[in-house]
Amino acid sequence: MSEASGAPPEILVVDDDLYLLAALKQTLVLNGYATQAFGNPVEALASLEDHCYAAVLADIRMPQMNGMELLGRIMEQDPDLPVILITGHGDISMAVEAVKKGAYNFLQKPADEDIILATLARAIERRRLVLENRRLERQLIASREGRSRFYGLVGSHPTMLALYSLIEAVAVESDPVLIIGETGTGKELVARAIHEIGRHGGAPYVAVNMGALPSEMIESELFGHEKGAFTGALQRKVGKFEYAGEGTLFLDEICSMPAQLQAKLLRVLEDRTFSRLGSNTVLPLKARIIAATNRDLLVEIDRGTFRQDLYFRLNVLPVHLPPLRERKEDIPLLVEYFWNEYCDGQPNSARSLPPELIRQLMRQDWPGNIRELRNVVRRYCVLGERESLEAKPMIASGQPETDCLPWKDYMEQQERFYVEHVLRKVGGQVSVAYPMMGISRKSLYDKINKYGLDLSRFRQEGGKTD
Repeated sequence: MSEASGAPPEILVVDDDLYLLAALKQTLVLNGYATQAFGNPVEALASLEDHCYAAVLADIRMPQMNGMELLGRIMEQDPDLPVILITGHGDISMAVEAVKKGAYNFLQKPADEDIILATLARAIERRRLVLENRRLERQLIASREGRSRFYGLVGSHPTMLALYSLIEAVAVESDPVLIIGETGTGKELVARAIHEIGRHGGAPYVAVNMGALPSEMIESELFGHEKGAFTGALQRKVGKFEYAGEGTLFLDEICSMPAQLQAKLLRVLEDRTFSRLGSNTVLPLKARIIAATNRDLLVEIDRGTFRQDLYFRLNVLPVHLPPLRERKEDIPLLVEYFWNEYCDGQPNSARSLPPELIRQLMRQDWPGNIRELRNVVRRYCVLGERESLEAKPMIASGQPETDCLPWKDYMEQQERFYVEHVLRKVGGQVSVAYPMMGISRKSLYDKINKYGLDLSRFRQEGGKTD
């Protein structure tokens, strides 16, 4: 069948009975079909190379090649092409066998004209759908191969393209998802993408960082409580399970959940019900659960800090995020993305990214992954062109003295470096610095106190007061 719009469907007719062949061709032409008719099945096969047929009408009994052999050869070249066999009375069992091997249908001689046309119409519609599906699949593959941004995720590396496809696949399901990836790889972005693509995209998305909550507050945060359930419970509180409704509940750093609450979470996932603290009322769990971890939960199970049965209950649809060191080809894309996000419209920002910066970034291993890279771009954007790479390297992760530092010490060193340079750039003006850094005033003062920084020194250097 020609894929050109408006072209009549083209039918291949094969029969060694030339009288019947001419009659079939006349019937098809009168009903608007383009027709290629052959008395020789070998010649008919050869025509497949030059034509895109919508369907085939073929006799079973032919001297050079019977219909069964012709069917097999057609299936080898185009397995989706509908083949309708025309059978004599004694050929019905053979025709039935042919249908089992891929033939679309069979018609018994003498075949009624209306039956022929109705069968052809159905076969042609199936062929049209097959070709349309092929076209859409080609478009989808091409779009996936060319896309570099996906619901906040940035990258065109093959591992990222595979991740995008996996997200699309799991998003339409309702089973729990376990997102596994190192710190800074974008686990919450993946959770949000699953939520937005999935069936609950219009419902609430509720994120809970298990590692950031005190253990004594987690149960109340998740389940809620009734007034008087415990000391300080002055009124009813709706928990995250309830608040999420039919949306998504994202449990980040699930490995930080206390052991006693792991048992309760397991029960909730199995029964799909829960109760507020201090209440006997059983409420249904309607939300989809997505959990994330930056640790190997199998190791945590061996250590006895994570329940094996909860792991199996959460790990229904696993999604693994690649670390940045395994897709360094995406670093230029990520740098451009963060550069546009941070620097556009800021008069004091550097005007362009030096090629040496990109080369230097590509040489790093990025233990902090995307988050660390984003901070470096932000730092360069804020400090501007005055801070050259040669004089004050922006990427301390490549310096030998930092190679063997523990992770916490390394990150604190980077943070202190960043805070000092921003304060120096703005002459110690906290009111100017904290919006540039994207943090609150209190957070900036906390960091100043943490690292023992002297604001008066920066103000003297800049000759300014806050």
